[in-house]
Amino acid sequence: MTSQSHRDEQPPSSSILTVCTGNICRSPLAEQIIRHRLQQSEVAGFTVASAGLHAAVNAPMEPLPATLSRELGGDPTGSHGKQITQEAVDSAQLVLTMTLKQRDELVKKFPGAAQRTFTMAEFARAGQRLPVVEAAAVTAATSWAAVTGTATDSPVAELVRRTAALRSTAELTSTDDIPDPINADESVHRDVARRIDDYCRDVVSVLSHHL
Repeated sequence: MTSQSHRDEQPPSSSILTVCTGNICRSPLAEQIIRHRLQQSEVAGFTVASAGLHAAVNAPMEPLPATLSRELGGDPTGSHGKQITQEAVDSAQLVLTMTLKQRDELVKKFPGAAQRTFTMAEFARAGQRLPVVEAAAVTAATSWAAVTGTATDSPVAELVRRTAALRSTAELTSTDDIPDPINADESVHRDVARRIDDYCRDVVSVLSHHL
């Protein structure tokens, strides 16, 4: 009975965590669009969450980003600000921030997440440079487990490890950051949403090509 139960078990979901400052504009929008793009691309086995480094805890998602999320296929229903926690970071195989400053602040607070934390632009750009590996074997080393503090025996962990090795090729500048649109007019919000959507498409494309 026990062996049959083990055979029937599904592999655990891999988790993506998107992070910004307040968790009421950019990161929930990225969370919702990534979830939508994963479904569109039929990439299964992922959960997506978001959090803020200095969250407006329990505040609802800002109206304009929520409207733009719906326009782009996302679902903002029930979205509210959540403060980032060690538990949320530890459970994520991939952490995506909006800016370099946020990435660096997150890694300073949670050093174990250093190798799996990227800006959205960084992961998209470095991931697009990855060679496709047929039936890639999971080769995460013991040192990788020590650095990440998370599960390493999965294709997602191996993909993130390979992408981290290429992060310098992203050649990021401040212009790759996604700016905070809080209190800005609709045109700024729409530009930010477009950029987030573009990065989300690229992130999901990397995942769909290499998993």
